[in-house]
Amino acid sequence: MRLFRLEVKRIMKSRRTLTLLAAALLMSIVMAYLPISFESINRPGENGKIIELDGLPAIQFKRDYYEKTADNITPQKLAEALRTYQSYVKEYGTLNDVPLDIYIENIMAIRPMLKGLIEAFADPKTGIGADLMDIDPDEVEQYFYEKCVSHLDDTMNLEQKEYPTAGQFATDKYANVDQPFYLYPGMSRDAFDYTTLYILVLSILCVAIAAPIFANEYQTGGDSILRCTKYGRMKLAVMRILAACCIFTVIFILGMSLHLSILNLAFGTDCLKTSFQMLFSVINLPNMNLGQIQIVLVFAGLLSVLATISFTLFLSARCKDSVTVLLISMLILFLPIFAYGALGDTGIVGILPSAGIGMKNNFLYQLCDFNFLHVVGMSFWTPYVILISAAVELPIFLLLTIRAYCKHQVV
Repeated sequence: MRLFRLEVKRIMKSRRTLTLLAAALLMSIVMAYLPISFESINRPGENGKIIELDGLPAIQFKRDYYEKTADNITPQKLAEALRTYQSYVKEYGTLNDVPLDIYIENIMAIRPMLKGLIEAFADPKTGIGADLMDIDPDEVEQYFYEKCVSHLDDTMNLEQKEYPTAGQFATDKYANVDQPFYLYPGMSRDAFDYTTLYILVLSILCVAIAAPIFANEYQTGGDSILRCTKYGRMKLAVMRILAACCIFTVIFILGMSLHLSILNLAFGTDCLKTSFQMLFSVINLPNMNLGQIQIVLVFAGLLSVLATISFTLFLSARCKDSVTVLLISMLILFLPIFAYGALGDTGIVGILPSAGIGMKNNFLYQLCDFNFLHVVGMSFWTPYVILISAAVELPIFLLLTIRAYCKHQVV
């Protein structure tokens, strides 16, 4: 335990570590502030003037305004909302011609509900969304959730036609989704995008801290002295790894807790009861609400970060200078982003340690999409591939780190 405390102290007293830790906490606030500041809405004021609200006032206005439509989304409620929408559009010709005061009073509150109808009633052959004016409210009232299932089947036939096991998996997974969906005002998609972006920032900072943990001692020659001590090999390596992993875990949890606390306080906690399908797509497979999605993102993000860090520690124990370690580690960290952009939604990217971290390839968007790793007639959903791969790679790279450090030869 004393050796563990000394290793923690050694890592934490570094000026680089302290600077990067401060940056991690600062970025948690910045990444939470940005989606809040981007919120805006127009509302009519006195004498026909339009008042634009931004930031927290806009969020508060939306929460109060959309509260009347909050709760479960029944087919009857959807059908009534569609009838209201169609009646005003028919009266004024187009949606853009509807006066602002009438739009805000009668239409704007129901628009988030109607978004799902465009998907559910999409063209089965092309997947192109339907026009709200072409949808029959009576059909919505009778078959909305059945239409969601059929749209999922149509989507899988378009995207995974050659892999029937993928389609069967999606059908079985979607059958467990709770219906009716729930919709509460508040959290935007932008907020989740910035959460995943913050995980990427945390990963970069943690890799920068981890890169010199072993390699720096090789450069300074201090490792030659430490190897001559009683616990200078196996135990030192284990304690150094444990100290590093504990520090990174604490950094990640503190940063994410601060980030999500700011977001949830600003947007309100009621919105966390919203079904995942109502914010992203009505055919999303996870049976979770937004609060549960936040928890999953924290868990998946931490696992991916630790898997990436374990690879960095392995390189640090193998290489003789920290610059080489940092460059290779950053390449591996950003490789899924580049590979996803170059190769598209191939499931093979999911086996990389940093597969759940990034932009369009991140774990959140993998939960939204229908990407699979196809192996010998079997199909594996990429979120599962990402989690299992990271869970397997984490201990493997840590064991390889210990082995590499113990076999290191001082030149």
